[in-house]
Amino acid sequence: MSVESAPEELRVASATEIAAYLQDLQRERASVQLNSPPGHVLVTRICALNPGSDLLGLEIGADPEGISEALVASGEITAVAYLGAIKLQFELEAPVLVSGDQGTVLRSQMPLRLYRFQRRQAFRVQPPGSLFPRVVLPGQSPDEAGRALRVLDISIGGVALGLPPAFDPLRIGHVADDLSLELDRLSSLRVALLPHHVSPIVDDPAGMRHLGCAFVDLQADVARALQVYVDQTQKRRRLLRMEP
Repeated sequence: MSVESAPEELRVASATEIAAYLQDLQRERASVQLNSPPGHVLVTRICALNPGSDLLGLEIGADPEGISEALVASGEITAVAYLGAIKLQFELEAPVLVSGDQGTVLRSQMPLRLYRFQRRQAFRVQPPGSLFPRVVLPGQSPDEAGRALRVLDISIGGVALGLPPAFDPLRIGHVADDLSLELDRLSSLRVALLPHHVSPIVDDPAGMRHLGCAFVDLQADVARALQVYVDQTQKRRRLLRMEP
């Protein structure tokens, strides 16, 4: 299930409103992260915007690894940017690379729709251990256990996962269903996640990356279990700080 299934109140289809959001991003020189299904990621900014000509331009700086070309070749590019506490997400329409005297620009048509999310505001905690919590991916068969991703931090609104290099099982902008969130050896919760950004973990010798995800349509009992876990983890950390 892709972000096309987002609730109607999150979807912006008005061309005027979409243009206004993009103008705000351009005016603030906000970073725009581009992602493609194979896991290519490139951070850029809006350098050209002309709604009347159906034109959106994103500047491409030094790109020795050819990530911009790989993004275009993938045929599907998702853009994610932030305006304060609001996350904006949209697909690039008919993207092409154009080279000129002032460098290379990734040019596309104006987005047909844009998705607006409230950035995660819930209190986040970092787990005390390295084994749990973890998110277990579905296996290749019902009898096969899937690979587990370590939870770096967690809140009632979302989770950050540790992503090994060259491993991208969750597509940015697409809801991943049937995941198991194991809080400990005995507690397992069924959840769905919407990955919205990936970034490198600074100075990590193994090249691990940070994958930020939002929970989607949490069941009431799952939300309660998460809240209890967050509260208990916060209390344990507070008590540890108080110990002599």
